[in-house]
Amino acid sequence: MTENQIDYWNRYVNGNNLALGELYVAIFEKLVFRAIYYTKNPETARDIVSDLFVSLIELNSNERKKRWEQTLNPEFLLLAIVRNKCLDFLKIESGRLRILKQQEIDTINDMQEMSDIIKHLEQCMHELTADERKIIKLHLKGFTNHEIGDEFQISEKTVRNKLSLSRKRIIKLWHQMSLLIHFLWS
Repeated sequence: MTENQIDYWNRYVNGNNLALGELYVAIFEKLVFRAIYYTKNPETARDIVSDLFVSLIELNSNERKKRWEQTLNPEFLLLAIVRNKCLDFLKIESGRLRILKQQEIDTINDMQEMSDIIKHLEQCMHELTADERKIIKLHLKGFTNHEIGDEFQISEKTVRNKLSLSRKRIIKLWHQMSLLIHFLWS
């Protein structure tokens, strides 16, 4: 670090924000280069160094003096701060990637479970008569019991009874198949 840069640092520590701007111009690229070494991403590196200077300028002069008045080599200090900020960034990014991978795995598992449930339900539905399946499908599509009754030329009450009986059969079949699957996989 040159004597000018040390002077900029000392004036900054004593409350002169313009001196930090001069130091920024003098050392920014070197700090960015160090950040690129860690992050392997020039844009991220520039962001980290820029954020460092923003945080430096936001400190009041008392805090500056308390933290850095005894600093002998400000360049080493800033390089160390950049390194630490890069390592923090990489740690956070690694955690994010781990969470995203886990979410992706969970989504795949959920999709597989949903697929298994649908297959299981289709097997249960296949055990019903063709008319029972058609009544349930129309009901699931949003048709009213009256409309379904008109389609099959049966009363609305008969449709309700058939739906109720079909639901009970599906539930019974579901439990039987679930027990069988559980027994076979145990």
